[in-house]
Amino acid sequence: MSFFSSFAAAAAAPPPTVLVGHSYTQRVAFVGPFGVGKTTALRAISDIEVVDTDVATTERRADLPGKTHTTVGFDYGELKLDDGQRVGLFGLPGQDRFHAVWRTVLPGASAVVLWVYGDHDDAPQELTAWLEALRGCVALDILSVAVTRLSGTMQDVDAKLGPLRDVLARFNPVAPLIAADPRRSEDVRLAVAIALAAVSLG
Repeated sequence: MSFFSSFAAAAAAPPPTVLVGHSYTQRVAFVGPFGVGKTTALRAISDIEVVDTDVATTERRADLPGKTHTTVGFDYGELKLDDGQRVGLFGLPGQDRFHAVWRTVLPGASAVVLWVYGDHDDAPQELTAWLEALRGCVALDILSVAVTRLSGTMQDVDAKLGPLRDVLARFNPVAPLIAADPRRSEDVRLAVAIALAAVSLG
């Protein structure tokens, strides 16, 4: 079974009841491919010490030489908004063998931030595949897209974002798409704020 077919199949199953105490009023899930920066993004903005399930990875990729660990459950943090509300932050693994995690977290998400690579030649195709998978799991009106690994002038970045905007428009013409560095707290906060704002406006 492929990554995306198992993703959709897992999400179609009834979510299990999870009895875990929490203090958040909204839940934001970070999804995206292996190594894109979901855990890094969560750590950049969490107000509490991040609870992670990282283990040494057996998947080595030439384009990610420094990627030595991967998430096998989900990462958890919290962010306090200006209005006092607390947002639960969930970083989900990008590999299909952990699909049970997706059906635990995604059905209860207030918003979903899809992190994607902006420096891949096939970035539009990768985004299409993820959107098709997510469409079978969650309503795309709670989704926003954060594009990483962009460099150059503003014109260069906008040129790379253009084809991705075209792809996203086919699935949800009003879904937000921004450039964001998962290492920069201001970028990640903006991605979360935009995702939640888009949901409230929708």
